[in-house]
Amino acid sequence: MALSSPVLTLIFHGADVFDYGDASRLISLLHPRLSLVAGVMARTAAEESGLAVIYDGRRPSEILSEYAGDQAVLVHRAKTNASAHRFGSIIHSHLKDKGLILIDPGTCQILTWEPGDPSLSAWLSEITGYPVKSGNHHETYPPDTRVIGGCLPGEPVFVNGIIIGYATGEEAVISLQDGTIKAISGIELKDHGVEKLIRFGYPDISKAWCKSGNIRISRPKKGERQVRKGRIAVIDHTAMACYRSFDPDICGIVTIGDDTTSICGHIGCFRGIPVLGITDGDIDGIVPEGYAPGSVVLQAINERDDDVGIEIAGKVSDEPVVWDEWVEKIIRDLDGRVKVVHREY
Repeated sequence: MALSSPVLTLIFHGADVFDYGDASRLISLLHPRLSLVAGVMARTAAEESGLAVIYDGRRPSEILSEYAGDQAVLVHRAKTNASAHRFGSIIHSHLKDKGLILIDPGTCQILTWEPGDPSLSAWLSEITGYPVKSGNHHETYPPDTRVIGGCLPGEPVFVNGIIIGYATGEEAVISLQDGTIKAISGIELKDHGVEKLIRFGYPDISKAWCKSGNIRISRPKKGERQVRKGRIAVIDHTAMACYRSFDPDICGIVTIGDDTTSICGHIGCFRGIPVLGITDGDIDGIVPEGYAPGSVVLQAINERDDDVGIEIAGKVSDEPVVWDEWVEKIIRDLDGRVKVVHREY
């Protein structure tokens, strides 16, 4: 006998659930009352999808805490079975006495953590065709240690949006010691990345946003250019803060760092917001590149992108400027010190 249809809220996390078509399929199958999106790159993918979803800037656990266990379901596409269990167990550990239901189209299963609602899990299984399995218990570690699971060797490892190294095993274990990040196992640290992370504030490693792998697999869609004259924003190696810069009067963004430039260019592409990227050739290729018209990427010749970028940031005022004219002046001012490696018309 078919189970009655519940009144659901779906919470989509990660760009992959949109790029692989999971969000569209599950919305059609489950007819949720509300569809929310958590995650910066998920927001970009969701906007490009055209689906009727609402972006919520909080962590998935913070959103889920507002709902009873039978009212909200988390959707996330994991790379491996191990990463699916670890992701769900971390979310569940922040929910105190609440249960969790996680639909994972990547591994084609529904994972549950107690106290859950068996009738809802059964209904979801009947509709999606995914089997229901119990999620693994979350392991606790000392407060100065963090285990980032579900890694594939060679993948970049992020802490608070900054690449701190590359995985060498299925689990990357790091620790905060003597005011910096130390590698315990499963990771080869990137000194420049660790330096940048610490420069932006000593992180609470137990609560930091950590992940491995690429941020998104799909190229961004290109939108129409919106503002040609306005203010300029600056993003210095903190690409995940990009959305906070998208005020209506922003005509472009100065981005410092190779990956910061590629991420901000990717995010701004659909919104028609160009970037002036300051790079030094140290790119990790974590997102497919795409830029809005008017974007220019510069590469420092004999200097670090940090130093050139800070110099350019000092030339940004609060007064409105014509973006194309301002960018060309910067290129002239830096003649011989940088080369143009990309220009988007």
